[in-house]
Amino acid sequence: MIPRANVLNWRKFSPWVGDEQVEQDLILSRILVELYTDPIISETLTFRGGTALQKLFINPAVRHSEDIDFVQIVPGPIGPIIDAIRKHLDPWLGIPKRKLSRGVKLIYRYSPVNPIISSMSIKIEINTREHFSILGIQEKKLVVENPWFSGIAMIKSFFLEELLGTKMRALYQRKKGRDLFDLAYFLRKISFLKGQDIAKIFGIYMEKEGKKVSRAEFERNLILKMGDAGFREDILPLVSPNIQAILDPFEDRDILMAQLIPYLPGDPWENKQKQK
Repeated sequence: MIPRANVLNWRKFSPWVGDEQVEQDLILSRILVELYTDPIISETLTFRGGTALQKLFINPAVRHSEDIDFVQIVPGPIGPIIDAIRKHLDPWLGIPKRKLSRGVKLIYRYSPVNPIISSMSIKIEINTREHFSILGIQEKKLVVENPWFSGIAMIKSFFLEELLGTKMRALYQRKKGRDLFDLAYFLRKISFLKGQDIAKIFGIYMEKEGKKVSRAEFERNLILKMGDAGFREDILPLVSPNIQAILDPFEDRDILMAQLIPYLPGDPWENKQKQK
């Protein structure tokens, strides 16, 4: 899809293991710039999730992220938004597969630069239910400079604390170690972050789902997941070899147990299992 030389050129921004990941990252970057030059997209969709963290809040990124997650921050029909997305992407990515669940997913498939891999996909998911933000919306500049595509756009996203609050929700609700990695990385590296702010936002999002999560429930959830090698190793193919060499999911767990989870209501979980 993209000349190999241009993929290699992008490695200075995306030093991932496989060329196909570097290529995918370049495609994701182009998608974001193209979409946010459209007023329909910029006025209605807010960027969130792991890709938002890596693209807008870290330079260079520390892990590969495969999908694009949007929130339809302005309520209304989703049809015109889908039409706007496809107007920009279909001409060079083809016709997407569309899935409807609690939101909308568009899945674009393409042939990667790595001939060993027959096809790869880009998933664009739109949350059509959460028409709100806790801390407000901000704009972050995204610059793409590559012989294949260059452009600049102002990307609408949430503030970092809110992105991490929803990342904390993802860690609780699904079983992907990348969520643990992301939270621990930002708590370790960003000095102004306060665990109580992130935990508070997590609690607000859970309450909007009609749920309350105590400290004991979150600790039990995380500690039991730590016993699963699949959870701990989920992050491995997404980072560069030099980061793989220093990964320690148990240390990441301890950071959350010390700096984040204690701000949830209630007492600690008493039956903690020693994992290391």
